[in-house]
Amino acid sequence: MSCESTYFNITDATQKPPEGNPVLMDDYSTTYEEKLEAPKWLRWVLLAAPLLTISSIGVRIGAGTAGGADGLFAWIAAVVSTAAFLFAYINFLTLRTNVSDGKFTFRYGVVRHSVVIDEIESIEVDGYRWARYGGWGYSRGPLGRRAWSMPGVSAGVMVVLQESGKRREYFVSSHAPLRLEAAIQAGMVSSSDNA
Repeated sequence: MSCESTYFNITDATQKPPEGNPVLMDDYSTTYEEKLEAPKWLRWVLLAAPLLTISSIGVRIGAGTAGGADGLFAWIAAVVSTAAFLFAYINFLTLRTNVSDGKFTFRYGVVRHSVVIDEIESIEVDGYRWARYGGWGYSRGPLGRRAWSMPGVSAGVMVVLQESGKRREYFVSSHAPLRLEAAIQAGMVSSSDNA
């Protein structure tokens, strides 16, 4: 059960990460980018689920146990569930994390969030506790807790801040949580120096 991870060092805001030749973030950079890929078993599950759904409906119709309105409803359910699994496959198998331009951004496909580094009250490296946040992936727990976690990645950073008048806690998985924490802290220092 492994996750793939890629780190980039970008010293110039106009420079793009090198294709196929990533380098680790150095101690002098305040820009950080990481890409976590989901484990292969999760990819296979999300691909197999729609195939199993469609094939089971085909077997029921072929056996004559789901015909007429039942058969139509079964096919509509299969199309909707296949679309949902494909949406999840496309959007939730890669977690991208970025620290640059005074922001800490994390996203799963179309679901993204940015935190202004100046608004962060505390940051720490922590292990992921699924019960605290309500599961894996993009999850929302009680008391303003949010997580962008990747199955198979046991650690990350937890940032606490005030957002819209409420205390928010964000956990973001990382294979290099100390580097991510350092990049955020460097952004906090450089933004306080510019103030």
